[in-house]
Amino acid sequence: MITTLVFLKLCDILKDEAAGNVILTRELLMVGEFLTGQYRVRAIRPAIVDVSRLCRRVRDNIAIRRHALKLRYWPEKHPENDAGTLLDLNWSWIKTLQGMNVGELRIDDTIAGNDNLRLIFFVGDSKIREPLPMIWILRAMQKKRQSFSKNDIRIFKARRLLVQQRFYRL
Repeated sequence: MITTLVFLKLCDILKDEAAGNVILTRELLMVGEFLTGQYRVRAIRPAIVDVSRLCRRVRDNIAIRRHALKLRYWPEKHPENDAGTLLDLNWSWIKTLQGMNVGELRIDDTIAGNDNLRLIFFVGDSKIREPLPMIWILRAMQKKRQSFSKNDIRIFKARRLLVQQRFYRL
């Protein structure tokens, strides 16, 4: 929806340009006038592949995306969206990755026959990205036991490093 609004706004600017009105640049659109919440949420490609492996139907992929977008209002205890709807945001930091800003969002709904779904996210540096700080979805998984395996922790660290190297130029 946000992309559609930006595209429609861009079309309006092009119409105004043809009419001879003040010309606005695309950079002015990207300042976040259509963004809601305190963060932008973006999934890396391996996380999108994880979701497609968990859910074969587009409807189920969209349901997981809807839960991921709740992170826009993170870290409030009982966040509300712009319409005033109370969001259920159940999350915690991953204890073995303390200080690395990696957490898990717990999804209580059963989606595509999968229960106990987790979205692993990384909170990026708020000083670097504009117009809003970024939360990166690193992995989508069905958690089958209480703790994460060593392999899971290695995957989280590697994907966090991938995001840092690619988007934050460390």
